[in-house]
Amino acid sequence: MGHVDSASTDFALHIWEWLPPVKLEPQRLPGTITVPRTDPIYNCHGYLTKVPIGAIQPFIETFTKPGEVVVDFFAGSGMTGLAALTLNRRARLSDISVLGKHIATGYLMDAPARDLRVAADRVIAAARDALGALYMTTRGADGATVEMIRTIWSFTYLCPSCGDEMVYHEALNSQGSVPQRCPSCGGPFARRSWPRGEDIPVEVVVQGKNGRQVGQEVCETDRRTMRAALKDERMREVPSLPIEEDREMFSRSGLGRSGMTETGKFFSPRNGIALVELWRAINDVEDEAIRQELRFAFTAILPRASMRYQWSAKRPLNAQNQTYYIAPVYFEWNVFDLYSRKVNAVIRANEALYDDGDLFSTEKLRDVSYEIASAEKLTHLDDSSVDYVFTDPPFGSNIFYSDMNLFQEAWLGETTDHASEAVVHTTGKRKNGSRERYEELLRSAFSEAFRVLKPGRHMSVVFGNSSGRIWGLVQRALRNAGFKASPVHVAILDKGQRSVKGLNSGSEGIVTVDLILTLEKPAKDEGTGTAVTLANGDTDALIRSAVGEMPAVEARNPSHVYARILRKAVQKGLVLDELHLGDVLIALRNAGYSVDRKTGLLCDDIDHSRPGEDHRRPPSVVQARTAALGL
Repeated sequence: MGHVDSASTDFALHIWEWLPPVKLEPQRLPGTITVPRTDPIYNCHGYLTKVPIGAIQPFIETFTKPGEVVVDFFAGSGMTGLAALTLNRRARLSDISVLGKHIATGYLMDAPARDLRVAADRVIAAARDALGALYMTTRGADGATVEMIRTIWSFTYLCPSCGDEMVYHEALNSQGSVPQRCPSCGGPFARRSWPRGEDIPVEVVVQGKNGRQVGQEVCETDRRTMRAALKDERMREVPSLPIEEDREMFSRSGLGRSGMTETGKFFSPRNGIALVELWRAINDVEDEAIRQELRFAFTAILPRASMRYQWSAKRPLNAQNQTYYIAPVYFEWNVFDLYSRKVNAVIRANEALYDDGDLFSTEKLRDVSYEIASAEKLTHLDDSSVDYVFTDPPFGSNIFYSDMNLFQEAWLGETTDHASEAVVHTTGKRKNGSRERYEELLRSAFSEAFRVLKPGRHMSVVFGNSSGRIWGLVQRALRNAGFKASPVHVAILDKGQRSVKGLNSGSEGIVTVDLILTLEKPAKDEGTGTAVTLANGDTDALIRSAVGEMPAVEARNPSHVYARILRKAVQKGLVLDELHLGDVLIALRNAGYSVDRKTGLLCDDIDHSRPGEDHRRPPSVVQARTAALGL
C-alpha cells in the first residue's frame, strides 16, 4: 500500500543515487521539540500516544537522505511512515495492532477529494433512509418534525438515606460543578457508593427556525423513537467484543461494577442501529480506495458516537481514548453529523499530505508498507538493510493499546493479539513477572533493530514514564541489544499535553513530556562504551543541576524538570532506576512550590493577605529560588 508505479519509483531512486552521502549533524537538532497536536493529519483519526509527524521529520532529515529506508516496528497508526513519505524516504512499518494498520492504510489511500465527498454523501443518504424515523423529533418552537442533532443523557443515583432519585445533570450548578448533597434530604453525595438508577435523556438539541442550534426538553416523540430502537432487531447486528476480566482495562475502567463488559454496550440503541446501516452502506462501495477511506472515517467517529463522548457545561470534552470511562453526563450524537464532519477532516488531512504544490510531486517516492508483526520478530527485514529506525514503544503500564483497540476492531472483524504486547500489567493474573516480560520483549525488539540496521546508523526511541525503574529497564534493553551506551542525542518532546488526572493536582506524578533518545549501532569492530549505576546520593545533585540550567519558563513545569534530569543522567551514562518523578515533585514542594490546579505549572506559595492580587512569583524567581535552595 502507498506505492507509486515502478517507473516513477525507479526514476526517483536513480535521481537520489546521485546525492552525496548524508552528513549527520545531530547537534543541530534542538534540545526541546515542541509540536502541538493540532495539525489536520494528527487530528484526523485518534490513536493512543501518537507522535505528530512534525516531531519525526527533523530526525529523518538529520539521519537519512532521500530514498533511504526508515523503519518503525512499533508503528501504531503509521505517523513515522507519513513523515517519511513527506520527505521522499521509503518506510517499512510493522506492529501487532490491527487497528494501527487500518488507520495507516486509510492515511495512505489519497482518494480524490470530490469523489470521496460524493461517495460519503451517498452512503449517508442510504443509511439515513434505512434508519427511518429513529432520529426524528418534534421541534418545540413550531411543532415541525426535524432530525435531532444530539441528545444529552444523565446518570441517576439513588440516595441511600431517603431513597429519592437524583438526576445528576439537574443537580449540577451553573458552572457544572459536582453536586455535594442530595437535593431531597441534604445527605452527602458519594458517587462511588450511591447505587445507580437508569440513565435518562435530559435535553435534545435541534436546528431552530432561525437555523441556529437550540436545546429543548425531551418530548413524547423522542421517547417513542427510543422505545422503538430498543425493540429493533438490528440492535443484534451491532458488532461487539467482550472485554474480559484478564484485560487490564476491565479493572482500570471498573467494567465489572458498571456491567459494561463488551464493546457493543457502549452505543445507545439508536446510534448502534445508525452505525450498522452506515457501515453496511460503506462496505457496498465498489472503489477500493474510496471504500477504505470511508471505513477509515467510520472508525474515527466510533468513540464520539458512543456513550464515551463526555458532556460539560462549557463544551464537549471528547472521549477518553485511554479508558472505557463514561461520564455521568454524556452525549448521544447524531452519527450522520459526526461522520459528515469527519469525512471533511479526512479530506483536509489528504490535502496536507499530498497537495504540496511540488512541480515534481508525481516523481515522489511513495513507498510505505505495513506488516502485522511482533517487534521481536522482524522476519520481513534482512540483516543490515535499514538506514534508520524511529520508533515509539509502549510506555510500561501507561497504555494498553490492544484493550482499547477492541472498540474499533469489533467492526473490522479482526483483533490484535495481545499476548505479545509490550506492556507491564499491574492487575490480575498477568501481573506476576510482567516487568520481566516487558524488559525481555523490549530487549528482543531492540536486538532486532540492531540486526536490521546498517553499521554506523541510528535508532531514535521515543519514551516517557514517571518511574526511574522503567527507564533503567529501557536503558538496559538498549545496551544489551548492542547499541552504544551513550546516546548521540537526547531531546525532550513536548506535545502540549496535560494528563486528565496526572499533574492536574500535582499529586499523582504522571509525566506529560517524553524523551527521544537517538543511539548508534557501532561500526564494525567498534566498541559500545560503558554505563554506570546511578548511586543513591546522585538524585539530589541531578535535580539541582538540571533546574539550575533550565530556561525560566520550563522551570515551572514539573514534567520538564523531570525530563531535564532524565536527559542529563542519560547523557552521563547513568542508569535511572532510583529516580522517579515523585522525587522531583517532593523536592520542589519542599522548596515551597505547589502545582497550580488550572495550569499544571509550578508556582510559589500564594500570600492571601492582599486579596485581588496575583502573588505568584514569576518564573525567573521560581528558578532562582529553587536553585538557591539546592533543589
